[in-house]
Amino acid sequence: MAKFCSECGKAVEQNANFCIGCGAPLAGVTPAKPEWQAKRQKVLGGQLNSFTRNRKTWVILGAVALLGAWFFINLPASGNPIIMDSPVVTNPASYSLTGEWMNDVTVTVDKGSIVIPLNLVKEKKFVRFMYGNQDPGLPVLAYITNEGKVVTAISMCEPCNSTAFHIKGQDLICNSCGTTWNLNDLEAISGSCGRFPPDAVPNTVVGNEIRIDEQFVANWRRRV
Repeated sequence: MAKFCSECGKAVEQNANFCIGCGAPLAGVTPAKPEWQAKRQKVLGGQLNSFTRNRKTWVILGAVALLGAWFFINLPASGNPIIMDSPVVTNPASYSLTGEWMNDVTVTVDKGSIVIPLNLVKEKKFVRFMYGNQDPGLPVLAYITNEGKVVTAISMCEPCNSTAFHIKGQDLICNSCGTTWNLNDLEAISGSCGRFPPDAVPNTVVGNEIRIDEQFVANWRRRV
């Protein structure tokens, strides 16, 4: 008949005086020798220390993970804040990978607002107009993002003095230096002028009208 240790349950020999698994003295026999007891305590102590170390490691890793998640959640939103705060007002636009070029259009000024027909931007896809009485005036562009937001901005790549751009897919590209930005948020992708995308100005869409407060454009100043 098999014999088992009452401490750890390991099977032992019939004539064994102690458990070879945990070192415990077996019932009805003389207690294990002191050196065996010491070995048992060393084994059990090592297991306990290992468990304690592992528990501390998992606690630290858990705390690091929570801290990382908090930091990621609280990162500031990327992209131009004017565009990020703009509402979706129309169907998303899609642009050819061969290039969509600017179309010069004429706009009106009504009661302190620059007015661009929304359907004109939908039709032309990428438009530019000149604001002001001075020749040639200040160039302003407008287009619809892949998300259905209307972007209006000063049409200027200031470091290289270019006022012309084109769109390929999701990229807005300076015709002069080739610097590229994401057209949905004006985040830089590549190029030496990446820090200075067309400077976005806020707009509102009312019915078929894109309206820009004239003061935003009249008071604009170069950044470089």
